[in-house]
Amino acid sequence: MHYRHSFHAGNFADVFKHVLVIGLLNALSRKDKPWCYLDTHAGAGGYDLSSEDAARTGEWQDGIARLTGLTNAPEPLASLLRLVAADNPNGGLRNYPGSPRYAQLLMRPGDRLILCEKVPAVAEDLKAGFRGVEAVAVHQRDGYEAHALVPPPEKRGLMLIDPPFERPDEFDAVADLLQKSVPRFAGGIFAVWYPLKNRHAAAQFTRRVARDCARPILNLTLNTDAPGEGQMRACGLLVVNPPFGFEDQARAVLAFLAPLLAQGPRPTWTAENS
Repeated sequence: MHYRHSFHAGNFADVFKHVLVIGLLNALSRKDKPWCYLDTHAGAGGYDLSSEDAARTGEWQDGIARLTGLTNAPEPLASLLRLVAADNPNGGLRNYPGSPRYAQLLMRPGDRLILCEKVPAVAEDLKAGFRGVEAVAVHQRDGYEAHALVPPPEKRGLMLIDPPFERPDEFDAVADLLQKSVPRFAGGIFAVWYPLKNRHAAAQFTRRVARDCARPILNLTLNTDAPGEGQMRACGLLVVNPPFGFEDQARAVLAFLAPLLAQGPRPTWTAENS
């Protein structure tokens, strides 16, 4: 059985990741020059929160559902809420966009999306969702081969690396991909989402990326302080080559989000440079 994100779509980790990815894409759009978005583990592209899978876990209830109706959200959370509303034209909260869908909603004429998905059935769903969209290329291939797809002709853009973290060597695989990709794509931003279950492994990964890539790195985390064992309560986004002004924006939005997504009395967030 492969990882099925439909069980987790719209949960706190999705909201954390997507808010920050939107912030990175908005930063790229501040310049008129086109950008390329490359998603190494794109998933299905969008998710039905009324599905059996989503209902079984109900994780979205402690994620995106807590944020609907907010009127005072800072950017880029305000952008996320607008995009979720756009994906639910009939109102309510049934559809939750995946990272590729957010990128599509934010792309301008001249921008492009390259989406990789290894699992055949999921790749078919992804292709169906973007069929007929000329500026979106879907590749059924291992996302860890994505270094072969950079640099894009645009010479600027974002690579999102968001694997399922099922492999015991997933941190090493991500670090290897970055080591191959960053030198090839000097004008690129790289963002890695990761679960924060083993802090030693995460710290070791961050140190390796800093050593191998020799680029500015911003490590962002959110901990919901959820009770109980066996569930994910914290995650991170490691950003290589963060754009100017992004750190300040990220700090502000995480300070706003943490109490809203809290599942315990002491939610925390961090933003560290290395």
